[in-house]
Amino acid sequence: MSVELKPMTLADVPVLTNLFQLYLYDMSKYMHWPVSAAGGFEFDENIVLAYFHEAGHHPYFIMQAGEIAGFALVRQYPYDATLIDMGQFFVLGKFTRLGLGQEALKECLKLHPGDWQVRVLPKNTGALAFWTKTISELTNATHRTCSGDYQGTEMTFLHFSSQNALASST
Repeated sequence: MSVELKPMTLADVPVLTNLFQLYLYDMSKYMHWPVSAAGGFEFDENIVLAYFHEAGHHPYFIMQAGEIAGFALVRQYPYDATLIDMGQFFVLGKFTRLGLGQEALKECLKLHPGDWQVRVLPKNTGALAFWTKTISELTNATHRTCSGDYQGTEMTFLHFSSQNALASST
């Protein structure tokens, strides 16, 4: 499967904001967020805008055959500057289970070499299974998993090196 990461520009903020609603819809299964009276999910727009205005933030569309298939929001982790953090990652339903997510992650690792982490809600069993399997395969199981707090929410953290991932996938 041919996957491309397309860097977003400021002009892409409305598109990302629309896609973010789909991401929030998926996450609402675990977070139980209410739908607003306008029919969407309310969120702090600075979560999205940070990827266009703050250093160390890198927004990408995940593209497949010229079509937007999702997004990857990569950043320097604010609580540990030595870590690259997958801030948010989303693949549209019609593209899941095709290997696209793993290929998108590989592209992210090529663009941002270093020590990585992915954070997952423990109740989001589908995402946890995807990330655990994908990172295990890419790193020959040389990753570390732990639980911890992220802004008041219990998360599962997967830590790994892009060097290990890229070496085992070539």
